[in-house]
Amino acid sequence: SRVPGLSQKVIISPEWLVRQIGKLIHPSEVEVKSQPRRLRKILKEEGILHERLCQIVWENCREVSPEELMDLLRFFLLAFPMWETSHDGKKFFVPLLLPRKSLHDFGSDSSSCIQSSTSLHIIFNTNYTPPGFFVRLIASLG
Repeated sequence: SRVPGLSQKVIISPEWLVRQIGKLIHPSEVEVKSQPRRLRKILKEEGILHERLCQIVWENCREVSPEELMDLLRFFLLAFPMWETSHDGKKFFVPLLLPRKSLHDFGSDSSSCIQSSTSLHIIFNTNYTPPGFFVRLIASLG
């Protein structure tokens, strides 16, 4: 495995892994009630994941530790470590969970924002762009 911390483990069921990550990104109502509202709100509204929330969400996961699951999120460019920490541990930026905004949300000056963009062109040969592709690209370059 090229994922640090998981070189000695084999994940036989990819569905299991997707379910574990889903508990963090799209939890059930029962799971949300057992988690700190403040940390869940920060994740939902700002796209900032605290290490403490990961530990709570994955505390019953015996096969892989929360740290190893976070290594996977970083490896697949789903979460990016932030320099700052809090009393809830390390912080991670999760671009896919940022609130969606339209051009109208930027006010009347949105046209000047578009005009000042750089000349980067990425062409997909299909009609499909992977969700969050550009946000992950920007976060990995930053």
